[in-house]
Amino acid sequence: MTRNDAREIMMQILYEMEAAGEMNEETARRLAGERLAGNHVERGQSLLTDIVRNIHQIDDSINGCSTRWKTTRMPKVDLAVMRLAIGEMTYAEDIPDAVAINEAINLGKKYSTGESSKFIHGVLGAFARRNDA
Repeated sequence: MTRNDAREIMMQILYEMEAAGEMNEETARRLAGERLAGNHVERGQSLLTDIVRNIHQIDDSINGCSTRWKTTRMPKVDLAVMRLAIGEMTYAEDIPDAVAINEAINLGKKYSTGESSKFIHGVLGAFARRNDA
């Protein structure tokens, strides 16, 4: 399993948890343990737990960086992609912001629309600029 595969699975877990209304740390750890492999299990469990634990702060950041939509109106795939990227930018010290943003754009292109990838890029770029200031 590559890091890209693991990232894709973590995005899917965040999407599923949002859709099921099961946004909790126990579910995040369990699903990561079931679906990730090798050294990605511990990293994925840690990252997903951090994201779930801080979901309101992450969503506030997304809302603050979005000029068009609030998280309650965003496509759930786009929201999962951005939550994961902001989680990586905030809690994964070994991943540069540019890599997290680029990977999120690629996930947006794969799982959503071309317009979504542009939206994701704009929101995450604004988030990165705010955190660098």
